[in-house]
Formats: sequence, C-alpha cells, structure tokens
Amino acid sequence: MRTKLVNRDPFSNGTEHEVWEEMNCEKCVKGSHYKGEDSDGLDVWTKIKCSIQRDIYTRMCSDEPIAQRTIDACSHDICPYLQTERKRYEKNKGLPKLFEI
Repeated sequence: MRTKLVNRDPFSNGTEHEVWEEMNCEKCVKGSHYKGEDSDGLDVWTKIKCSIQRDIYTRMCSDEPIAQRTIDACSHDICPYLQTERKRYEKNKGLPKLFEI
C-alpha cells in the first residue's frame, strides 16, 4: 500500500518541534539518540528506526513531500506510534533444549 505524500511542514515553528520531539522521540526506543563522540571528536547518533522521525528530519532539511501519517501523528500531543519498551522475545522458542533426555 502506497502512502499519500503531502508537501506540508509537520510543525509551524522550531519551538513546537522541540517540545513535540522531547515528549515523544526522546522517550521512544525507535528514535535516534546521542551515543557520544567517536575517535575524531565528532558527535555520533544511533540510526533512525522510526519513519515519523525520518520524515520530520527530511522536511527540516529539504522541501521533499512527506507521508500524510507523519502530519497526522504530529498533530497529536503524544505520538500514536510511541514505544517506550522493547518487545520481549522468548529465546529458542520451539527448539529442543540441549542435552534434553
């Protein structure tokens, strides 16, 4: 399914963006977070795993159209895609235990 692309900014100003990002992206496990400095003294960030945050940054740096769902998510105080905890997976699910008799 192809998402509808729109040529709109998700926020009206930078302060609105900062407040929204602090309440959502900084608490989300899918968001990009500061890792520290590398050996050259440059700042290093984790990869962006959230399409909403990727669209926000795309729109900040260019005039490319972004997905309508980004505009819809940014219109709420709390992002509907916010994940504060990682999913837990059972290790070796369905596999026999080693040396099981």
